[in-house]
Amino acid sequence: MTRDFAKQVWWGGAARRLAVLALLGAGCKAGTCGSGASGSGPLSEQERKGLPGVIAFVSERAPQKDVWLVRPATGEQTQLTRGPEDEYPGAPSPDGASLVVVAAAEVQGIHVEQLRLAPLDGGPVVMLAPPRGRARNPSWSPDGSWFVAESDAQSFSDVVKQAPRENAEVTRLTEAPEGNFEPSVSPDGTQVAFVSSRTGDPEIYVMKADGTDVRRLTSFHKEDMAPKWSPDGKRISFLSDREGRVRVFVVKPDGTDLRAVSGSQQTGEEREPVWSPDGKKLAFVGRAKDQKSRIWVADMAGGEPVALTDGKSTDDQPEWSPDGKYLAFASERTGDVELFLMRANGSGQTQLTNTKGADWLPRWFVPKTLPPAGQGAGRAEGT
Repeated sequence: MTRDFAKQVWWGGAARRLAVLALLGAGCKAGTCGSGASGSGPLSEQERKGLPGVIAFVSERAPQKDVWLVRPATGEQTQLTRGPEDEYPGAPSPDGASLVVVAAAEVQGIHVEQLRLAPLDGGPVVMLAPPRGRARNPSWSPDGSWFVAESDAQSFSDVVKQAPRENAEVTRLTEAPEGNFEPSVSPDGTQVAFVSSRTGDPEIYVMKADGTDVRRLTSFHKEDMAPKWSPDGKRISFLSDREGRVRVFVVKPDGTDLRAVSGSQQTGEEREPVWSPDGKKLAFVGRAKDQKSRIWVADMAGGEPVALTDGKSTDDQPEWSPDGKYLAFASERTGDVELFLMRANGSGQTQLTNTKGADWLPRWFVPKTLPPAGQGAGRAEGT
């Protein structure tokens, strides 16, 4: 399997977007959502004041892609990264003090990637590993003492483990030469879910955090990909084209109770599943044939998914608020790609960013600290 780390297509749009690659209330039933899903108006200033945390995102307002931060409560924005390469936000550290950033560039015609740690207090960026052809999909341990990622340091693509500091020892957890991808650390830090093509096509596997006791969870002749643990550790979501279209599936860590989360055909092709903080729901993007992509939510207790956006514009990349009451998402409804907010039932859709150049790939979290407005992490050396 040779899939680019950030390559996703904006359905209904002409541009390809890099994404390095997360409801409450009721919406409208599958296939019946109309203008009502967009709510009666934007969030009030008073309600916005209660919105928690900060949202990291990619902005294309400069020639290169940079990581910015925006406070959903006020709309105040701060530039976090200033490197000459394209930079994308990965996951924040568990203590909220820093953000893993994936930097990508073309050097003498060769694509290179590098994982970096950007402190939110404006401190210097830490180079977590030398630039290489594949350095992507970082996933933190719950205590922040280590993380896993994809790497081609020792073979085509392996899952590796290291501490979040410069020149840290890198431990290779997988050795299948066919490739290993998209690792996801369990909430308790004892296991890692990942994709491997060791049997000829991509399947979902789970191993202990030290790389032992590898267990295969899926077995089908189509592609299974993008595993993500639920916050309670009881399920793993993943994408699969086993039914002739890509759909969101869930499975228990022991390989039982594998099922699609959306019973309806109305959602079309599905992608980008994101767990609610309590693990009870999954937000995802769906695009039916000849329609624009929209954001849906499925209840893990069962039933049809509900649509949160009306399908009149391309809506993408849902991200839960830390308290599970709101979602951020990217939308082309203004003619440019901007970030929007909405309540978890789809109401109160509110524009958050408004800049020339696309803003996308939101990552919503509670930071330990933030740099002063207008400042950001120290400029990184180029790859």
